[in-house]
Amino acid sequence: MRKVPEGLVQKRQGHGTELLRKAIMFFAPLRLIQLLGFLLIFSLFLAFSQSLFLQSLDQPFFDQFLRYQPALKVHPSIVYIGIDKNSLQTIKPFPWPKRYYAAMTRILRQWGAKAIVYNLYFTLGSDTPEDNRALIEEFRKTDNLYLPVSFESEGFRNYYYVNQSEPVFAEKARGIGHINYNQDPDGIVRRVFPYVKLNGQLVPHLGIRVAYEALGRSVPLPQQCDFPRDHQNNLLIHWAKRWNDSVAYYSFSDVLSAYALNAEGKATLIKPEYFKNKICLIGLMASDYKMTPLEGLAPGIGILGNIVNMVLTGQYIREVPLGVSGLILGLIALLSAFLFISFRGIFTVLGGLVLACFWIMCAFVIFSVGNFWTGVAVPLLLILCFFLLSFVIAKITDYKEKLFLLDLAVRDPLTGLYAKNYISTFLPKALKYSRTFNKPFSVILFELDDFKKICEVYGSKTGETVLKKVSEILLEAIRTKGRAMPDIAGRYGEDTFIALLLGHNLADTTFGIAERIRKTVERLVFQCGQDTFTVRVSAGVSVLRADEKNPNDVIERAHAALLKAKFLGKNQTCIHSI
Repeated sequence: MRKVPEGLVQKRQGHGTELLRKAIMFFAPLRLIQLLGFLLIFSLFLAFSQSLFLQSLDQPFFDQFLRYQPALKVHPSIVYIGIDKNSLQTIKPFPWPKRYYAAMTRILRQWGAKAIVYNLYFTLGSDTPEDNRALIEEFRKTDNLYLPVSFESEGFRNYYYVNQSEPVFAEKARGIGHINYNQDPDGIVRRVFPYVKLNGQLVPHLGIRVAYEALGRSVPLPQQCDFPRDHQNNLLIHWAKRWNDSVAYYSFSDVLSAYALNAEGKATLIKPEYFKNKICLIGLMASDYKMTPLEGLAPGIGILGNIVNMVLTGQYIREVPLGVSGLILGLIALLSAFLFISFRGIFTVLGGLVLACFWIMCAFVIFSVGNFWTGVAVPLLLILCFFLLSFVIAKITDYKEKLFLLDLAVRDPLTGLYAKNYISTFLPKALKYSRTFNKPFSVILFELDDFKKICEVYGSKTGETVLKKVSEILLEAIRTKGRAMPDIAGRYGEDTFIALLLGHNLADTTFGIAERIRKTVERLVFQCGQDTFTVRVSAGVSVLRADEKNPNDVIERAHAALLKAKFLGKNQTCIHSI
């Protein structure tokens, strides 16, 4: 039985060898750069996730989550009394004499309101003394009255105007609360300052104070508060409904008219029981508007009512702790890295979109069910950055593969010189360059003397060694880098080499290059076993003629010069006469 030729059947590699091979391929330079890029991107996002810029990108998602969340509970004890256009037309243009507010305070007190909350400031102003005394007297009789205070910047840091009712009115109130809001750069109110300082005293927000005292509890101190705050110590407002959807709303003038009709024993649409044990919020509707996530503009009492409702129902929005947020970001980073580490075109794009949509859905469910705000934009940006990095790495990999395949196509696999077919492609370019810039163009053809005899005596492997060494000498003798049109060296046959030279005249080509290469090869000594031998080359040189248009003609003349060198005894350089 004959022995199977060596290499026909390969031994199966062990599992350890295969795993090692895969690991080496996986941690190739570009793949390693990709992994390090993933790690750098994740670290940057983790470090700057609380920056104002990234937080601002989350605002549109927060607004949409509020719009599409399931309907929140609305506490039935909140009533809005608005000074609207109807009231201004019925009574008189603003500002009103204080007797109207005195009347409203008396009406709500008599009808059993749980809290009377004015979103207005009261000053002595130009009212008559009788009007001022009437309001002061009604405030004195009312033990559940609340008044606001606010601060407006003067344009200088830490300098503010304080808007508040004059002490003669404010001292009669049960509580004072501020009505300042933390407007985001887009002008929308999403957060509220729970506390501000006034004359060294902490003043809670008016809505928080009213709601806590309506629940029979005192407003907690900042270090003891039981409501959640974000990372800037602000309270996220959980908007229950649009202002236009409020059902417990009454016009200021309609309430006054209903009281008068009720006093006469006449039937009215607005009944006293609508206000019994209610928190009545009174404010302007024709101005004092602010932008909210649910609608373009909402009056001040609308924002105030949402805060009161949030505290009364306990429907707070909680930001996830930084540790949990980092854990979520890390999990999304792992999923993204697993998805993008091997870029597979449209499947990777679809996978990234599915992952992004899945995260948005998860964040919405967490928000709707648990009232936790996790943030959306940072993980989405992380996914996008991972995708872009993987896309760039994939493109670089494809480019390198194309260069490698191109190199295989144009180069001789043994010597690394350009193949004959590339020489044919390069010739017209060289001719055009020579004509354009008036540069001489010359060709050298080399052929090893008695190469077949060397292979017969010393073997084909030794012959390959000779070819490689001669190729190295040829490359060292010409200029292949740092030029607009470099010199080209190629393998033109089994033992034939070619050099295409730009910018060299006939003398330089012959004596500066061809002869130098021939003499260098002549000095080489090769060893095969115990034997040593030398190699000789013959060379033919030609230059492009002034009127020559076919670049192949110059090669034919170089070949004729090479044949002449062979005929005259080999190991010499011959020139084709011009």
